[in-house]
Formats: sequence, structure tokens, C-alpha cells
Amino acid sequence: MKTNCLFFSIVTCLFISSYTFSQSIKVGFNEASIEVKRAKKDLILPLKLFIEIKDLKKDSLDSYKLDIKVNSQETNIISSGYQLYFEKSKLSSLENEKEFFLKIIKDTIPDRQRKLVFEIELSKKDSILKKTNEAKHKKIEIILNSYEETLDGYKYLAYVGTNFDLVEGIRAKDLFFATNVYSQPKAGKNKNVGFYLSIYGNRAFTQTDSAGTVRREIKFESLTDTTSLRTSKTDFYTNKRVTDNIGVYISPLIKLKWFKSNNPERNINLYYSPSLEFVYRRSTLSFENLNIGTTDSLTINRNFQEIVDERLQNGENTNNPVRPLFTKTFNEYSFNLGIIGVFLSLENEKISVRAHGSIGYASNYNRDIQSGLLSSTIRQQSDIFFSGRAWVTDSKTGITLQAEVTNTAFNHRPFFVATLSKAFNFKKIGDFFQPIVKQ
Repeated sequence: MKTNCLFFSIVTCLFISSYTFSQSIKVGFNEASIEVKRAKKDLILPLKLFIEIKDLKKDSLDSYKLDIKVNSQETNIISSGYQLYFEKSKLSSLENEKEFFLKIIKDTIPDRQRKLVFEIELSKKDSILKKTNEAKHKKIEIILNSYEETLDGYKYLAYVGTNFDLVEGIRAKDLFFATNVYSQPKAGKNKNVGFYLSIYGNRAFTQTDSAGTVRREIKFESLTDTTSLRTSKTDFYTNKRVTDNIGVYISPLIKLKWFKSNNPERNINLYYSPSLEFVYRRSTLSFENLNIGTTDSLTINRNFQEIVDERLQNGENTNNPVRPLFTKTFNEYSFNLGIIGVFLSLENEKISVRAHGSIGYASNYNRDIQSGLLSSTIRQQSDIFFSGRAWVTDSKTGITLQAEVTNTAFNHRPFFVATLSKAFNFKKIGDFFQPIVKQ
């Protein structure tokens, strides 16, 4: 009898144990980590919970509750940066999966990464059960990658940067600004003519003429009764001209049909582009001493007193005056009518390259400069000009390199320009000048 009771007890315990071990609750995510790229606007992210319940009756499940909590120790985004749409629910009311949503608030700073960690919290009668949930991924890590702020197209761009003066050394000098509007002709049967408009302000390379010298006698000395010593000094001077340009440039764009790109993603276009340009130039001309000089002496077979008497009789002084230093500012104007011109553009998601060359008639209103002297009158000169411009813009950073060369055929007046600037969409120009507007 005792043997039968013992056998019955063992069987009963084994049955209860096997039934208990067969019971399980698995509530988890499909993966442990996901990556999301933030944007300039709010982002709605759907998430899912996968639920697997084994050998538990619905009445028993009513006492279990499911919730989603934020792991504040592993999360490094502020609470105002997101909104979680999930309501605490009874486990009995859920099916095989539960979908909920996460709202990620728009990011105003594009150059940072954040992390958001959610954990599944299972409770029974207000007691948190940490070991009951047997799911593999009981928490999820959401990596919020920063978005890449790129230019929204290249049609309307404004530029703010600096000029480079390679003559005086590779260094950034002075403000450069520009506004470019690039309206391409539309494709199709009813083709129209596009246009390119540029308003700019830049500084050309410094033009230097360092060949100027001034030789002057600085001292006479008596050596003997019949000889004298004359000491002369040669000073080196330079003429410098710095020119600031403000111009308006417009060019119609007529598509050249014979030029086609085999790869449509390259978006290469070539246009015939006559042009009209007005340039106001403000130039500063300076005559400067380089502080470099040479001194030499010469023995003269003449009596010192005879030399002095002769110079006094001729009204001369033994010490010749130094040529005065000066700085003058004057205005010049140019009207350029480009008759032969081509415009080449290559634009895609990564880069924008524009190049323009033009040859045509120029009407210049300039001051004459001869031997470092500036004329007081402005005269009009007709000439033939040629110019070349190139713009290279990175879409991600907006960094732009620009180069320009302009010259005339008969009266040579070369102007070289190199700039480094940052491009931004023209619609943001209000944000750029907002502090000024509020004053």
C-alpha cells in the first residue's frame, strides 16, 4: 500500500512539473537593434511586438499586464525628442502580435547621432516579472542617425565666402558674395529658352609692378683738394592696384542638340549662351616703398667747392627729394556683350559643375595709368573681351570653389578671381539675414 502511494505521488509530481515547464510567455521584438535616419520633419516609425503564449488559459492571462518603458540609463535623447504611442494592456487582450508607433521629432541639428532604448515590462498584480518573459529580444535599441543636409537643387543658390589673393600669398581675404539663378530649358516638343543670372561681388588678384626704382644722391664729401666722393642710393618702389568688382550677368541658354550624354544620370548639358554683363569696378592704386635699397659711392676728380658752387648756381640741392608715396581710389565701368559663348553644366546628387566661356564686344570707361601716374579723366575705349568662369559646388556641404579670368584684346586689363564660399538655397537667405532684420 505504501508502495502504491509513493508511486502515485511521484507520477502526480511529474505531471504537475511537466505541465508547469510546458507553460511559457514570450513577448519580444523581432530584432535587438534598428537604425533610423532622422529628417528635417517629424518621422513616424511603426514597431511590432511578437507574442507567443503556451498552455496558459485566458483567465490566468488577465492578471498579466504588458507595458513599454524607456531605459533612461542607455537613452541619450531628451524626452521631448520623441513620443511613444503605446497603452498598457492585459496580456489576455493581445493576439500573436501587437503594433505600436514611435514619433521622432524633427532634428534641428543635422550633425549628431542619438540612441533610444525601449524595454518590455511584464507585471502581475503590480509586481514586475523579470524572469517570466522568455523572449530573446526583450529590449530594442533604436539608433537615430543624423540626416545629411544637402542643397535642395541647384536652381536658386546664394553664396557667401571669401576671395583668395594668390599674388600676396595663399590666404583668404575680403568678402565674396553671389546669387545665381540657373533656369534650364524644358525638354519636349514645346522647347523654350532657359537663362542664367548672376549677381556678384568679388575682389580680383592684386596687380603689382615692382620694377620702379628711384636713384638719388644723398651725400658729397671732399677727399683731397682735387677729388670728391659722391654717395648715391637707389630705392625700390612698387605700384599696386586692388580692384573690387560688383557685377550683374545674364545669359540666355539655348540647348545644343548635337551634344548628348550617353549616361542620363550624369545630367550633362551644353548651351549656346550669348551674354550681357555690367561691371562696376572700384580700384585702389598705391605707390609704396618696398624698404629695399642699395648704396654705392663714386670718386670724382673735381674739387668739392667747385661742385657745391655749380649745384647752387643751377638751383639744385645735394639731397634729391624722395618721390612722394600715395594711395588713390577711382571708379571704372565695363559693358560686355558676349556674342560667342558656351555654357556647360554637369549636375547630379553629389556635385554641380558649371563652366562658361564668352567672347564679344566690350565698352570700357577707364582711367589712364602711365608710369604709375593716374590720369584725372575717364575715357571710353571699345575693345574685344574674352572671359571664362567655373563653379564647382558640393551638394552635401555647399562648399564652392569659383575661378574667373577676364581680359581685353587691345588694351590689356586682366582680372583674375578665385573664391571659396558656402552655397545655400536662396529661400534660406531670410534666415541668414534674420538677426539684421530683427534689429
